[in-house]
Amino acid sequence: MKPNIPRDYSYDVAKGLCIFLVVFGHAERGLNGSVAPPHFSLMGFADYAIYTFHMPFFFFVSGLFFSGQDTAPRDFFAKLVRNIVYPYLFWSVLHGSLMVVMGRLGLTNTTIDFTRVLEILWSPISPFWFLYSLFFCQLASHVFLRVPALVRAAFALILFIFFYLQGQQVPWDIAYGLIYFTLGIVAKQYGFQQKRYTTPSFLALLAAFAISAYVSWQIEIPERFPFLSAGLGIVLMIAISQALVIRESPISLMFKTLGQLSVGIYVMHIIAIGFGRAVAVKLLHVTDIASLLAITTIIGVALPAIVQMAAIRFGIHEWVALPASAYRRHNASAA
Repeated sequence: MKPNIPRDYSYDVAKGLCIFLVVFGHAERGLNGSVAPPHFSLMGFADYAIYTFHMPFFFFVSGLFFSGQDTAPRDFFAKLVRNIVYPYLFWSVLHGSLMVVMGRLGLTNTTIDFTRVLEILWSPISPFWFLYSLFFCQLASHVFLRVPALVRAAFALILFIFFYLQGQQVPWDIAYGLIYFTLGIVAKQYGFQQKRYTTPSFLALLAAFAISAYVSWQIEIPERFPFLSAGLGIVLMIAISQALVIRESPISLMFKTLGQLSVGIYVMHIIAIGFGRAVAVKLLHVTDIASLLAITTIIGVALPAIVQMAAIRFGIHEWVALPASAYRRHNASAA
């Protein structure tokens, strides 16, 4: 009988760290009118550095754990519909409808009408471009399984540059995700998940990421183009998560839980941020930017997490398009 091997929660923690950064970035840009903060400021650099890697991280990890190559076509497509298509459609319609209402009440920076909701099949509503792109990443990786992953990554890079030059946003988003998704598959082939980072390697990663991101920021390279910064940022998040898991502190437990609930936080955080900003400004009359950023970030993370935990508790998570994996992890961590 094989001994029980303790579960490695480092990737849950890493997802928790990055989903927190996603919410922070959107809350911060929301307070700046949905644009990046003034350049050549500390917040400007933080914003740029976060945006170089936080979404590439999720594509990379999705590729790292992609199992489509080992799944029969029928099972693969069933899983694709259950885990991506249904959540995308459910939350796009719900989110879009709420955005229409909240926009008319002056609770969001942007306003849309219901005709925009009808366009989600070919033009995703932010932030659901991630799920839309992930669908095509998984589909392409399954269909072109026999093509070497490095070749697929190179082709994705060519498409990324081509669609950028053509100014086609949706195909560009897909190509952007496909680069990192495929690199995750490549990393898996080389045993990346078994890699462990020491304190000196962590410090070296931190310094290299900071320097790389700072140089790219100073010369004003668009935030999706510093591929070196993105790669270093991804590995840095994993190194930090490994250190947190070893110490088993309340902080690591918090980020592990957020990582297990990251899909729910992602699909709900924009609405939660808008709600938090409305409460802070209209009811509490908060005007300080730092306080507003803290309040909206905390609510943007906590409210979706509470909603998803309630859905899991009452067994309705699948009905409201929240992943079954979060339910299984919840039970495993409670056991």
